[in-house]
Amino acid sequence: MLKIMPFQRTSQLIREIDEFIDKVSEAQMTVERSLLHYFDHGPDDELNQKIGQVAKIEERADELRRNVANLMFSEMLMPDTRGDVLTLLDEVDTTLDDCVHLMVDLAIERPEPIAAFIDGYKTMIVEVGQAVQAMLRAARAYFKEPNAINDHIHKINFHEKEATRAALRTGRAVFDSDLSLSRKRQGRDWLAKIRSLASHANDIGDQLAIFAIKRSI
Repeated sequence: MLKIMPFQRTSQLIREIDEFIDKVSEAQMTVERSLLHYFDHGPDDELNQKIGQVAKIEERADELRRNVANLMFSEMLMPDTRGDVLTLLDEVDTTLDDCVHLMVDLAIERPEPIAAFIDGYKTMIVEVGQAVQAMLRAARAYFKEPNAINDHIHKINFHEKEATRAALRTGRAVFDSDLSLSRKRQGRDWLAKIRSLASHANDIGDQLAIFAIKRSI
């Protein structure tokens, strides 16, 4: 019986990490599309369908993350960076969890889209999505192209700042409007919930910068 060499196990590990990142990317894009659709059309059957879709993505991503952890410990792979890799995967997985929670909260609360502010929300949603995708590219680069990490981190920072600017503009407009205080607070809360994805992506980018430096030493 042929013995599987360590480098073959490492290749398997990288493939599973790659698929895990793919799943988180897929979930984020599904959530972004759902949010944009919601702000145009309000709650409808598509929202429940997308929640089911994201839940299936999360299930597969959780399976992959467990496989990666088990493989790293059982085969003693990447011992020098194991802690950083597991921390990175946990943080990326939190992004996926936040996507699922966002969809569920949307289905429960069903905030009423207000025509005057829809463009502001949609601008922020797109910028948040760009920040998360840049973070995922940075995470992928950590394993495949470490020299490219800083370029991706720059893009995370850019899109996170743009998302914050859009949230600030829209939030001010909401509170300057004639809406009831409860509607204003709901509008503010949803800006914060969505923008938090970009904020977390930025935090992961900061961690990746440190992990990349540690790898180069």
